[in-house]
Amino acid sequence: MKAISIKQPWASLIAHGIKDIENRTWKCPQKYIGQRVLIHASKAAVGWRDGPLNFRQRDVTREHGFSFENLPKGAIIGSVVIADCIQNHPSVWAEKGCWNWVLKDAVLFDKPIMNVKGKLSFWEY
Repeated sequence: MKAISIKQPWASLIAHGIKDIENRTWKCPQKYIGQRVLIHASKAAVGWRDGPLNFRQRDVTREHGFSFENLPKGAIIGSVVIADCIQNHPSVWAEKGCWNWVLKDAVLFDKPIMNVKGKLSFWEY
């Protein structure tokens, strides 16, 4: 099954079904639209200078009771369906000037698959 590596906390927010957009500089290949992919939490995390939450995103995470503590890294933590790939999506998670991958039907695994090395782009697990 195909997997994609995403930095924490974005990976966990996606797997929990809270973050409905993955932002990339490149358009998602058409063959992956409508497909379920594994979410790999990379070993690197987003630093505050790289991507702090804005006020609207903080409100959304609070509403869901999401905890930023002890997020798994270097693990496959769930899966999601890539529903679409567009620009300028209205989601609170969508960034302007890049491709917004629209995500749906997130599944958080009860137990992460630990010690998995990620890769760039899509990769086979």
